[in-house]
Amino acid sequence: MAARASLNAALALLLALTLGSSARAADFDGMARCSSADVKALKVFNVGQASLFRADCSAADPLAPPMRLAFGYNREVPGDAFAKAARKMIERNVSDDTFKALKSRIETFNSHYRTTRDGDRYTLDYDQDQSLVLRLNGEKLAEEQGKEFAQAYFSIWFGDDPYSDNLKEELLSVKP
Repeated sequence: MAARASLNAALALLLALTLGSSARAADFDGMARCSSADVKALKVFNVGQASLFRADCSAADPLAPPMRLAFGYNREVPGDAFAKAARKMIERNVSDDTFKALKSRIETFNSHYRTTRDGDRYTLDYDQDQSLVLRLNGEKLAEEQGKEFAQAYFSIWFGDDPYSDNLKEELLSVKP
């Protein structure tokens, strides 16, 4: 009887913690679109549009959580192409030590990418608890924790040597 009571208490605590943490999660769907830009493959082919969403578009640090980076696609892009490009971009934008420390986590995160079709939408949600969540059409595919991981991941688009200088500039410019 005591074991059952302890188990019930532990389950109640776990449920309370779970409900409590989700209650603090940002309302990503309610955020304002601060900026958007065309996404081009090989600097020529328009494959979709990227948008940066924030609770406050005039925040001093446009990449501070909570924020959402969303990509709407107008054509098929193979899932393995996302994974390969993400790894390459992170590797060229972070130090060797940082890349080595994060490599297995990056590869695990990237392994969840799927092939897009016209109309598909990937989102990367970065919350105040330092979680980074990858979704495709609203379905959660991967999640990682930690500011260092999120910063490395966002370096793909916002690092010193980003995927596209034009995309970076347009997404970081705040429009009234």
